[in-house]
Amino acid sequence: MLSDDYEQEQTELQEKLLQLNEEITQQEEQAENIDRFISKVRKYLDLDELTPAVLNDMVKAVYVHASDKSNGAREQQVDISYDLVGILPAALLNDLQNGETA
Repeated sequence: MLSDDYEQEQTELQEKLLQLNEEITQQEEQAENIDRFISKVRKYLDLDELTPAVLNDMVKAVYVHASDKSNGAREQQVDISYDLVGILPAALLNDLQNGETA
Protein backbone atom coordinates (compact mmCIF):
# COMPACT_ATOMS: atom_id res chain seq x y z
CA MET A 1 0.00 0.00 0.00
CA LEU A 2 2.68 2.52 1.02
CA SER A 3 4.87 1.21 -1.76
CA ASP A 4 2.13 1.81 -4.34
CA ASP A 5 1.57 5.38 -3.10
CA TYR A 6 5.30 6.03 -3.19
CA GLU A 7 5.63 4.70 -6.75
CA GLN A 8 2.65 6.73 -7.91
CA GLU A 9 4.11 9.87 -6.34
CA GLN A 10 7.47 9.20 -7.98
CA THR A 11 5.79 8.77 -11.36
CA GLU A 12 3.88 12.03 -10.93
CA LEU A 13 7.06 13.84 -9.89
CA GLN A 14 8.94 12.48 -12.91
CA GLU A 15 6.15 13.70 -15.22
CA LYS A 16 6.15 17.10 -13.54
CA LEU A 17 9.94 17.29 -13.89
CA LEU A 18 9.73 16.55 -17.61
CA GLN A 19 7.02 19.19 -18.02
CA LEU A 20 9.03 21.81 -16.11
CA ASN A 21 12.19 21.03 -18.11
CA GLU A 22 10.22 21.49 -21.32
CA GLU A 23 8.89 24.84 -20.09
CA ILE A 24 12.42 25.95 -19.18
CA THR A 25 13.65 25.01 -22.66
CA GLN A 26 10.80 26.98 -24.26
CA GLN A 27 11.55 30.02 -22.09
CA GLU A 28 15.25 29.87 -22.98
CA GLU A 29 14.42 29.65 -26.70
CA GLN A 30 12.04 32.59 -26.38
CA ALA A 31 14.72 34.65 -24.60
CA GLU A 32 17.23 33.83 -27.36
CA ASN A 33 14.70 34.83 -30.03
CA ILE A 34 14.05 38.12 -28.26
CA ASP A 35 17.79 38.83 -28.07
CA ARG A 36 18.16 38.08 -31.80
CA PHE A 37 15.16 40.29 -32.60
CA ILE A 38 16.63 43.17 -30.57
CA SER A 39 19.89 42.78 -32.50
CA LYS A 40 17.93 43.00 -35.76
CA VAL A 41 16.07 46.09 -34.59
CA ARG A 42 19.33 47.81 -33.66
CA LYS A 43 20.54 47.39 -37.25
CA TYR A 44 17.61 49.51 -38.43
CA LEU A 45 17.46 52.23 -35.75
CA ASP A 46 18.56 55.01 -38.12
CA LEU A 47 16.39 53.85 -40.99
CA ASP A 48 15.39 56.62 -43.40
CA GLU A 49 13.36 54.48 -45.76
CA LEU A 50 11.50 51.19 -45.43
CA THR A 51 12.88 48.96 -48.15
CA PRO A 52 11.61 45.53 -49.22
CA ALA A 53 14.79 43.97 -47.81
CA VAL A 54 14.20 45.49 -44.35
CA LEU A 55 10.53 44.53 -44.44
CA ASN A 56 11.36 40.93 -45.40
CA ASP A 57 13.97 40.75 -42.65
CA MET A 58 11.74 42.08 -39.88
CA VAL A 59 8.17 40.99 -40.71
CA LYS A 60 6.98 37.41 -40.90
CA ALA A 61 3.33 38.06 -41.81
CA VAL A 62 0.65 40.76 -41.92
CA TYR A 63 -2.92 39.86 -40.95
CA VAL A 64 -5.68 42.20 -42.14
CA HIS A 65 -9.00 41.52 -40.41
CA ALA A 66 -12.48 42.20 -41.75
CA SER A 67 -13.61 45.79 -41.47
CA ASP A 68 -16.05 46.83 -38.76
CA LYS A 69 -18.64 49.61 -39.13
CA SER A 70 -20.58 48.98 -35.91
CA ASN A 71 -19.78 52.39 -34.40
CA GLY A 72 -20.52 54.36 -37.56
CA ALA A 73 -16.91 54.67 -38.69
CA ARG A 74 -15.05 52.05 -40.66
CA GLU A 75 -12.33 50.40 -38.58
CA GLN A 76 -10.02 47.61 -39.60
CA GLN A 77 -7.60 45.73 -37.39
CA VAL A 78 -4.16 44.93 -38.76
CA ASP A 79 -1.76 42.63 -36.90
CA ILE A 80 1.91 42.43 -37.82
CA SER A 81 3.77 39.24 -36.92
CA TYR A 82 7.43 40.11 -36.50
CA ASP A 83 10.19 37.60 -37.18
CA LEU A 84 11.33 35.72 -34.05
CA VAL A 85 8.81 37.33 -31.64
CA GLY A 86 5.38 37.10 -33.28
CA ILE A 87 2.62 39.65 -32.86
CA LEU A 88 3.44 42.40 -30.37
CA PRO A 89 0.50 43.99 -28.50
CA ALA A 90 -0.48 47.42 -29.85
CA ALA A 91 -0.37 48.91 -26.34
CA LEU A 92 3.29 47.88 -25.99
CA LEU A 93 4.18 49.39 -29.35
CA ASN A 94 2.38 52.64 -28.47
CA ASP A 95 4.22 52.84 -25.15
CA LEU A 96 7.58 52.27 -26.88
CA GLN A 97 6.76 54.90 -29.49
CA ASN A 98 5.91 57.40 -26.75
CA GLY A 99 9.21 56.71 -24.98
CA GLU A 100 7.72 54.74 -22.10
CA THR A 101 9.37 51.53 -20.96
CA ALA A 102 7.89 48.44 -19.40
